[in-house]
Amino acid sequence: MELIDTPNPNAKKIVIDQTALDQSNLELQQHDLSINLYKIEGVSSVFFGPGFVTITKEEDVGWESINQDIINIFDKL
Repeated sequence: MELIDTPNPNAKKIVIDQTALDQSNLELQQHDLSINLYKIEGVSSVFFGPGFVTITKEEDVGWESINQDIINIFDKL
C-alpha cells in the first residue's frame, strides 16, 4: 500500500486492486472506507475513481501525522 503524490500537495492517491473489492457490495465498501477515513483527524475529502481513491487533507495537517492511519485502513481490505 502506497500513498502516491498528486499535483496538489494536500492530496494523495491510493491505487486499489479492484479484485480485492467485492463488486456486488462496492458502494457499501466505499461508504465504509469513507467513514473510516473521515474519522482520521485532518482528512478533509475522499474521492473514489475507477481503481483509485484520492484523499485530501487539511492544509495545516502534515502527511507524516496521518499517513500510517490511512495505510492501516487500507491494509484491512
